[in-house]
Amino acid sequence: IALMVCLACSFAQAADLSGVPRVVDGDTLAIGETKIRLEGIDAPETDQVCLKAKGSRWTCGIDARDQLAARIAGRVVSCTSTGTDAYQRTLAVCSLGGEDLNGWMVRQGWALAYVKYSSAYVRAEENARTGQRGLWQGAFIAPWDWRHRNNKTVILGAFSVPRNAQKSLLGRSATEGAPSPDCAIEGNINRNGERIYHVEG
Repeated sequence: IALMVCLACSFAQAADLSGVPRVVDGDTLAIGETKIRLEGIDAPETDQVCLKAKGSRWTCGIDARDQLAARIAGRVVSCTSTGTDAYQRTLAVCSLGGEDLNGWMVRQGWALAYVKYSSAYVRAEENARTGQRGLWQGAFIAPWDWRHRNNKTVILGAFSVPRNAQKSLLGRSATEGAPSPDCAIEGNINRNGERIYHVEG
């Protein structure tokens, strides 16, 4: 029994992660070597485009990522793991100073409640939609549909969706041809125009 209790304790400790995260995208963080998928929400992909209220295209996936990074602002985040997903990322609810970051992303309109897996953030999504915050200011494709989009993809929006929304949103993605955000090589250009590359480690 003592051994079982000890194993349970070590599992509980392993399930909780904290640290200053690197923001990968609007629903993924990395603390050290651990990639964390914010559970119960789905944010737009970094190559995803949306439409603003007047119909202009904008890089909503990049904005969602940047909003999460600005909210965290280099502070320590605490995450409680609930398991792993199909990509071996740790599923977790993360908080910043006691505030549920997963819920904050949905309330601000930068992510949707991922009802396929959880109904925890449905009310937060309704609130964002009514307030026309974040993605809800115009028209967009749900992130889970964006990943498999075609000419039958449903376009979402706060109240009305422009007639040409589907044509505009199903065009080229925002980062087509850009390097992967997972690339482990980063670079700088110094004052003399010299390019210096840094390999991880």
